[in-house]
Amino acid sequence: MGALSPGQSAQALRLLYLGPFNSPHLEDLAIAMRERGHIVQASGEVWGGGLPASSLPQHGVPTNEIHGKGVLWFRRVVSDFRPDVVHAHWMPFAALAALAGARPLVASAWGSDVYGAGLKQRFLIRLALRRSAVAMADSSDLARRLAELGPSSLRTMLVNWGVDLDSFTPPSEQQRIELKARFDLGSGPVVLSPRGLKELYNPGVVVEAFKHVRAAVPNAQLVLKHGGVAEEMKSEWADAPGVKVIGRIPYDDMTSLFRAADVTISIPTTDSSPRSVWEAMAAGSATVLSDLSWVHELVENERDALVVAPEVEPVASAIERLIRDEALRRRIVFSARRLVESHRDRKKELARVERCYLELASHPGK
Repeated sequence: MGALSPGQSAQALRLLYLGPFNSPHLEDLAIAMRERGHIVQASGEVWGGGLPASSLPQHGVPTNEIHGKGVLWFRRVVSDFRPDVVHAHWMPFAALAALAGARPLVASAWGSDVYGAGLKQRFLIRLALRRSAVAMADSSDLARRLAELGPSSLRTMLVNWGVDLDSFTPPSEQQRIELKARFDLGSGPVVLSPRGLKELYNPGVVVEAFKHVRAAVPNAQLVLKHGGVAEEMKSEWADAPGVKVIGRIPYDDMTSLFRAADVTISIPTTDSSPRSVWEAMAAGSATVLSDLSWVHELVENERDALVVAPEVEPVASAIERLIRDEALRRRIVFSARRLVESHRDRKKELARVERCYLELASHPGK
């Protein structure tokens, strides 16, 4: 291995990731650890739903898909690769790794894999947690749910995806105007809904709330982001006045889209500290969030965001307040940015995960 950059570890580990390896969450972590000098491989599935093919091979991370009987297949993968640490993303994959005897095992829950788990899924989660050295979650609420499902000896670790604070920066007013033009948007206020069109994210509430906002603020615009699956889009949403539909775009363009938005709305029914919310906060977009447990761990209503029930009237009222009250919006944008800098710095989160890997590799019997 060549000379290490300042962010790289002096001890190269063999890291095996298991999960949806075309997901940006898994990809981002695998690429980051590869850049830190570790030997990385990813296994699992390619998820549809509009997600693109995995970019991991382009970054020097080989991938292989599940075939045949998953447990036997992954047991062979582990035997061939000989990892120092196996990190499974999404709890059903953690159960697969546990059944295959992978050790030391790190299990990362993403939220709906736990919150929406049925009886069979909860059984598999319990099995995975009994055989995991560490269970990672991105919110205290999700970590508590894992602790409830796991053994008393379970070690949980609160880790967020983190935000690249150099890329996600608040724009000047002129920059925001130029960014809006880049996406063929007018100079009026832009409301961004980045979470997708699954029922979980309440897209119908978003559109209906925006109709109220548009009636009060005629030059308001809603950017309705979806994952590239056309059948999820309803014509009454796409055809509503002031609505611009955007499908899957490169990650760098998402950075620009967050910086173009005056307001970002995220009102799912269940959630756990979503990366997109922290990115919006870092990028200078005031957020409207549904009133969920994870929010109250760090975010203070009226200081860092407006927190509401995911219903038409309160959502519309919150958006309109942020559009009309410039002082309120600026105050929230400033406070939210400082919150992200203090608690969601990507470099610090990656360093914490790497230290965990190094510790587990030095005590493989854990």
